[in-house]
Amino acid sequence: IGFHGEETEDVVGTSNSLWIVDPIDGTSSFVHGLPYCMNMAALVDDNEIVASVLYDFVNDELFTAKKGQGAFKNDKPISIADEPLDNSIVFSGSHAYKNIYPLLQPHGIGMFAPIGASGYEFSRLAQGNIQGVTKLHSRSQIHDNAPGMLLVREAGGVIVPFSQNQHEYEMGQFVACTPKLAEVFEAERAAITSTL
Repeated sequence: IGFHGEETEDVVGTSNSLWIVDPIDGTSSFVHGLPYCMNMAALVDDNEIVASVLYDFVNDELFTAKKGQGAFKNDKPISIADEPLDNSIVFSGSHAYKNIYPLLQPHGIGMFAPIGASGYEFSRLAQGNIQGVTKLHSRSQIHDNAPGMLLVREAGGVIVPFSQNQHEYEMGQFVACTPKLAEVFEAERAAITSTL
């Protein structure tokens, strides 16, 4: 099985299967003693994310997902909360929130500035605390995104692409969200794309 970690520049191994590992997602938060950090890993097989693990070691919460088998927190099923738009909250995974917030404001959607940890954001979406995570104008890479993308999808969420990559796990510009929010992001696609 191949291996790609945050600290490794290239993929090690030649198999069709690949582990993508982020030993400490949210390193800056970790260094500053903030609780927005996790250990994360995703297994990619034939270019599809088939399993993921996100461990919130601060709160001892283990999030897992297998393709087609649902999302779990400490072995209990979790799912997104498809709230009405005016009761929805989006975490912005980058400073693009300054450009995107005016597009969401007419719908009454709340938006929070970056908190510095993709895994924390994805896990909050998957368990229903928030309704969206933007990865637009983001410096996040595959080790930041792949584990959370599967977790969100298996919890009933949607990945709205804003960049074209051959494989989803390599996508650099996207929004992970509830189906209701996906409709808003699709309707605002042209305006959002113009800010990228």
